[in-house]
Amino acid sequence: MQFKPFLLSSICVITLVQGCSFSASSESSSDSSDSSIKSSRSSSSKKNKAYKNKIINYTTVYLSTAEYNRPAFLKGISEIATENGITSWQDDKATMIAIGQGLRKARITGSVYETYKKSIANSKELRMMNIQKGYNMQ
Repeated sequence: MQFKPFLLSSICVITLVQGCSFSASSESSSDSSDSSIKSSRSSSSKKNKAYKNKIINYTTVYLSTAEYNRPAFLKGISEIATENGITSWQDDKATMIAIGQGLRKARITGSVYETYKKSIANSKELRMMNIQKGYNMQ
């Protein structure tokens, strides 16, 4: 019976030590998770920026060098979007903003700009607003 108090106190000490060890390892796991999330966000942010730059550059080059052909232009945008995992690019705000930036960079102005904006947006108000937002950014 004399061993029971010793055994009980030993179990308490072991439990406390294991608890501290668990706490330290879970902090380490938490730090690792935070780092992974930050890295993932950074990587995602870089991909988004690269995608937007591709859309801006495509829009600029296409509208600066070719006669506007709506189906051909939209097909090119669609291909870039698909390559970047974007399936509904017509309703993707970032895509429409980037197109607007490309229109501005291509120096499309006045009634030609309004015609392209309406055509690209398929006369949808929200899409046209996002194109305008991108156009105004530069």
